[in-house]
Amino acid sequence: MDARRLAATVETDPDGRLSARPAGALSELSGLAGHLRTAATTSGIGAIRFVWLEPESQSDPTPARSATAVSVGPRRSDGRRTVHLHRADTERLAGLNRRELQVLTLIAAGLANPGIAERLVVGRRTVATHVEHLLAKLGVSNRAAAAALAQELDLLTLPIPGADLSGCAPLGPIRLEAAARGEDPLPTAAPRRPVRRLRPLRIGAVIPLNPDCADDARQMRRGGQLAVAGLNSAGGVRGRPVEEVTVAADVTSTASMRAAMERLMGEDVDAVSFPYTYRRSPADVAAIFAAAADTGCPVLHHSTSSSAAQVVRDDPSRFGNVFQLSGPQTIYGHGFLRTLDLLADTGRWHPRSRRLLVIDNADTDLQTFPERAAEEALRRGWEVTVVPIDAMRPDWPAVVARIATVDPAAVMLACFSGPETSAFLGLLPQPHDLLVYALYAPSIGGVCESLGPAADGVVWATLTGQYDDHLGRRFAHSFARTFGERAGHSSAGVHFDAVGLLAQAWTQSDSPDRFSEVVGRLRTLTHRGVNGPYHLGSADQTNRVYPDSAVDPSLGAAHLVFQVQHGRHRIIAPSPYATARFRAPASG
Repeated sequence: MDARRLAATVETDPDGRLSARPAGALSELSGLAGHLRTAATTSGIGAIRFVWLEPESQSDPTPARSATAVSVGPRRSDGRRTVHLHRADTERLAGLNRRELQVLTLIAAGLANPGIAERLVVGRRTVATHVEHLLAKLGVSNRAAAAALAQELDLLTLPIPGADLSGCAPLGPIRLEAAARGEDPLPTAAPRRPVRRLRPLRIGAVIPLNPDCADDARQMRRGGQLAVAGLNSAGGVRGRPVEEVTVAADVTSTASMRAAMERLMGEDVDAVSFPYTYRRSPADVAAIFAAAADTGCPVLHHSTSSSAAQVVRDDPSRFGNVFQLSGPQTIYGHGFLRTLDLLADTGRWHPRSRRLLVIDNADTDLQTFPERAAEEALRRGWEVTVVPIDAMRPDWPAVVARIATVDPAAVMLACFSGPETSAFLGLLPQPHDLLVYALYAPSIGGVCESLGPAADGVVWATLTGQYDDHLGRRFAHSFARTFGERAGHSSAGVHFDAVGLLAQAWTQSDSPDRFSEVVGRLRTLTHRGVNGPYHLGSADQTNRVYPDSAVDPSLGAAHLVFQVQHGRHRIIAPSPYATARFRAPASG
């Protein structure tokens, strides 16, 4: 089966003929095809599930990492069966590698270490080591519990190693193996006793409850839900299901955000996916994350906060479990200047003056155009006027009047509220040739769309945005198909990626329940998500931003710049992620 085909369906008829969708799905699994024909033509073989490990090639002795989860449905009245196949990395099957899965199957078949060693042609000490490792990974203390769990989680593998099946218990997959070999049929196994499944891995998700964040909150929640559903459909993480525990909080209140975190710690979660907060002083950030710091529970957030980065950098012993998935907000100002010069230098934009107006937050912990950016603007030959606003209650008529007085070539709007950004854009006279450069808010579905043609030409940037590549498009398609709405360009993707990051760290950890081990994995891994790469190993445990703080685009998320063009959001910078050329604003 082509590695790109993650799933396939096979229909069998009573004569053993197979038809696969997509065509050719069984071409690389010739041995499995024989077993499926046997299941189709042999009476007494009911519905069964197993994992198929294609025998290793003699020309390529490297153990294959891929496996195929097989679900053979019951025989219907017309004698046909439906078989579902799902390709997966063996490490995603309860965290066990190929050899450990084989050892587990032989344990479930009732064999002791000497018999397992003989069948696998390895030493008894090697088998003992494999048994020790798989017991630890499954979280059980003895072979009987491991055998029961192997049946409960459908981890029995075929084909069975060894010359014959003597001494093996008559489990469903082993009976199929015997029939496929033409050996005497094994008796039907007694119904297996139910066993307690492994405790789910729990992700605590904090979602904004503020009315002006409602659309963004829905995107966050659904992005996380989509990721969790995808993990569980593939068998969970190391055989353990994943579930979300969602709480809502006021992102403008330190007390509310802190209470949400404390509640999640009381819910015994294994990690927290956190949004942003408007209270970003170092003291506020420390208070919000205090409860998680006390337990060591991993926290992934996207506050774009220089204060959050500072808190982790200054006190890693206390806040070393906190990771920021996007860069600090102070990068935005430098990106604004870089983008303007890029557009002007390439001849795509002809500024009518060297005057700029920056609408920034009065709260210094939310400011996006720091003093360093102002100095950089002077070096680039720009004259900058900064207009401070109250992020919660901006006075837009006064701001628009100031724009008319300054008459800038471009204006940067540092307002992260979707409704407030829409309100500002709606007050601008139409048509105009002002280059409007907004931050983040247009990523929320409906912010620019509600304005119709008035939003056309708006440029906006985000430090965590959905790439327009095969991963991003596949995510967008899955999101729309699942929820009946388009994914926004930021929050849905970053919360989807947060779950992916945690799943990768859990899979690589010997004990996913051990916070310190998972945190250590998060510091060292590199994850490629729909919003770009994540590498959180710096001192402040904040994702790098390309090209601002990462020169290697594979180790930092791109500082994406979009433009609204005929109602569509198109990436215009940076290279190589641009999918469209900038279009100059219409002349007034």
